[in-house]
Amino acid sequence: MNTPAFENLLNLQGRHALITGATQGIGRSIAQRLTQAGAEVVLHCRDDRPELHALIDELKKLNKTKPKYVTGDLRKPEICNEIMRHTLEKVPKVDILINNAAIQPTTSLENITEKEVSEMLTINLATPLLLIQAFSKQKIDNGSVVNISSIEAIRPAINHSHYASTKAGLLNLTMSSALELGKKNIRVNSICPGLTDRPGLEQDWPEGVKSWLDKVPLGRLCRGDDIANSTLFLVSDASSFITGACITVDGGISSVSGW
Repeated sequence: MNTPAFENLLNLQGRHALITGATQGIGRSIAQRLTQAGAEVVLHCRDDRPELHALIDELKKLNKTKPKYVTGDLRKPEICNEIMRHTLEKVPKVDILINNAAIQPTTSLENITEKEVSEMLTINLATPLLLIQAFSKQKIDNGSVVNISSIEAIRPAINHSHYASTKAGLLNLTMSSALELGKKNIRVNSICPGLTDRPGLEQDWPEGVKSWLDKVPLGRLCRGDDIANSTLFLVSDASSFITGACITVDGGISSVSGW
C-alpha cells in the first residue's frame, strides 16, 4: 500500500471553502492558510466593506486566484440558504465549510435581555446548523465542516453565560452532525480556541490578558495562525478518519487547576 507524503495530504488544490466571518481575526487567518494550501476560498462578510476587498487583494497574491465573496447578515437565519446559493453560483461546489462567525458580548446573567439571547442563539448556533444543512444537500465526494467553538464551551466565564451556552451547543451540534452526515462522507469537527490575540485586546481587557498570561502553561496568547493550522489539518486528508471531534487550542489553560 502506497502512503501519500504528508505534504500531499495537506494539499487543498481543487477544493473550495466557504468561511463565515472571514475578514478579521480567526476567520482571516483561516482564509490565508487555506489559500496557501491551494483551496479556492469564498469569503463571507456581513456587508461589503473595505477590509473585505483588502483581504481579497492579499489572498490573490498567495495563489494567483482572486477569491470570491458573499455577504449576508447572520442575524437573519433565513439568509443561510441564500448564502449557500450565492456561493454555488460562484464556485462549482463547496467541499469545506468553516463556521467561524460569532458574537461575544459580555452581560451578567441577571441583565441579559431577550433580544440579546435571541441574537446570540441565532448567530452562534442556529446559523451554523442551517449552513451545515445547506452544505449537506450538495453531492460531494469528500466534505469537511469545521465549527469554531471556544474553551468557554467547557470552562465558562463570568458574564458569558449566553455565549458559553451557544458554544457548548456548537460542540454537540458537531457530534450530532458527524453522526448523521458520515454516510454522505462529510466529516464535522470543531476547534475550541483559547484567548486569541487581536489588535487592542490588551488595552481593552488588561486584567483578563494578565490573568491568562499568569496561568497559561505555554506563556502566551493564542494566535490566529494557531487556529488556522488546526483548521487546515481538520479539513485535509491528513485527518480523513476524524469526525465528531474537538481540538482544544489553548496553550494548556484547560489543564490548569481551578482550585
